Amino acid sequence: MFKYEYSLKRSDRRTIAVKVTSDNTIKVFAPRRTPVSVIERFLNEKLGWVERCLAKNNGNNAVLRDVLACKSVLVRGKAVPLHIGEKNSFSYDGISAKTPKHLKKLYLQNVGGDFLKLFTCLRQKYSFSCQSVNFKDYKAKWGCCDRYGHITFNYKLLMLPESTWRYVILHELCHTVHMDHSAKFYALLSSIMPEYEAERKVLRAYDAIIRLY
Repeated sequence: MFKYEYSLKRSDRRTIAVKVTSDNTIKVFAPRRTPVSVIERFLNEKLGWVERCLAKNNGNNAVLRDVLACKSVLVRGKAVPLHIGEKNSFSYDGISAKTPKHLKKLYLQNVGGDFLKLFTCLRQKYSFSCQSVNFKDYKAKWGCCDRYGHITFNYKLLMLPESTWRYVILHELCHTVHMDHSAKFYALLSSIMPEYEAERKVLRAYDAIIRLY
């Protein structure tokens, strides 16, 4: 028997997989007819990896404790006080918002322009083309590029350090050339951002923020 609780989703997939989300939810995906005994044997073989993920999440979330409790909020990676229920105002020393839903507008008005300047600079520097760029309140991802070249970013990126902006921007721009995460995609990304793996790890430390607000 596996020592941790987990959710199980069966489908027509051929293999078993396990995912640990930033809030330490363990999700297992398995073929429809796979016996539970086989699934749990797989999980026990992955126990070391699962526990490393749990420990890493606990460390990341401890650093973000006040942010996750909505006592503070990040602005370009720096934590500042957050006050909910008073008024809508933004400064690099603190933010007030009538409700968490007002945060998107505050960030777009005050930080969004700098993000878009960086986007344009990188797009032109590396000769990418796209149809449009926008922001959205995603709950499970930092960015998205559709097959027509429309790129949408999670506005919560504006809360993070600018180095993560660069990584996510280049990641999505590379999707205008390769829609999948194939070897060709990563070869292109690596050619313009050799340190992308390190920045991806930094970004993952902030995953818990995605589901906030």
